[in-house]
Amino acid sequence: MSSLSQLTQLELPGGASRPAPPVGLREIDINVTNFCNLECIYCSYSSTPDRREPELGRDAALRLLEQARGIGVEVIHFSGGEPVTRPYIGDLIARGAELGFRMRMHSNGALLKPEKLKQLWDAGLRRVLVSLDGPAEDHEYHRAKPGLYRRTMAGIENAAALGFNVRVNAVATSLNVDRIAGLIPMVCSLGAATFSVFYLIPVGRGRDVAALMVPPQRWRRFLEEMREAAIRSDTGETEITAEKVFFWDDEPLPEKPEEGGRGHGCLGFLKKCDYVNVLADGRVYPCVCFVDVAPALGNIRRRPLPDILNDPRSWSFYRDLQATETGCRSCEQFAHCGGGSKALSRTMTGDWFRLDPRCSGNPSAQRFYPLCFMLRENIATGTRRGFAEHFA
Repeated sequence: MSSLSQLTQLELPGGASRPAPPVGLREIDINVTNFCNLECIYCSYSSTPDRREPELGRDAALRLLEQARGIGVEVIHFSGGEPVTRPYIGDLIARGAELGFRMRMHSNGALLKPEKLKQLWDAGLRRVLVSLDGPAEDHEYHRAKPGLYRRTMAGIENAAALGFNVRVNAVATSLNVDRIAGLIPMVCSLGAATFSVFYLIPVGRGRDVAALMVPPQRWRRFLEEMREAAIRSDTGETEITAEKVFFWDDEPLPEKPEEGGRGHGCLGFLKKCDYVNVLADGRVYPCVCFVDVAPALGNIRRRPLPDILNDPRSWSFYRDLQATETGCRSCEQFAHCGGGSKALSRTMTGDWFRLDPRCSGNPSAQRFYPLCFMLRENIATGTRRGFAEHFA
């Protein structure tokens, strides 16, 4: 039985009295398949090498691209699993190029041979994202694959040599956090356009290794180490980003709370839905943090994406999550944290309405409050945004 089919399925409430949020999608993450040649210890989608893993399929994916174009989507991110394993990935990229999308493809790099990359380039792909979780020992432990480091590095080098805009991603855990900043000189020397570091989110198999989440004080020191390493290194044109995760009381406050969207609070999508994630079995989620604990907005195998997003009933469960304990809502930081991560509360405590586990209930005493996992900070400039990079 596939890992995705084992995920918790909840019934959507039937009420439709409240409207759907404003939908203006900037990006769709399309998980082409849940099959992967790796079985990383923290995979959000619990992907495996099992051939029975769900697959979106060529026709369903092409229909989704057409629907996305019709509602003004700008960016398509092909992911998985490992999308390179699908023989029709080139067809999807070619159609995406015809429709005018800016496209990215996420890969673990092991299968990025020059001939495959040339096929993807000829189809119209220009941006690839490759995961690298530290020096060889760290990378191969987190990716559960001995010998992978050499193949991943070759994939990065092959993509850069062919002219791809390459983003190198790393997931920092308590096991590798001491060595991630040390990757900066090497990543920059490879000609990567972006080096982006992610915090371990306990979703999918990540729940099994939640103890590896980096503690708040160590994460703050890590961001400083990243800044220091970037200053010492000749980063050239490489942009260095990391997820912010926590906001500290000695930092200048944002001028005003953001208006919503990706990176602007756990339920920021209720104010502005600018991103969705489509899983390999067709289910649609407003954020990756919810994929194994919450009901989907709908399924593109049953209804077109625009119908799903504009139906108030799709959002009923998530609107109900806005309920917040009085003590939390009266906190002076509530306008900035929005009550923290509902998904993390559910994952770590079993209760949607418990405090975000990153918060003691007294952020003034602990000197920080939790932020949306999707909020990223540019290490050099300090600017923050919900999406990892800008497109030229």
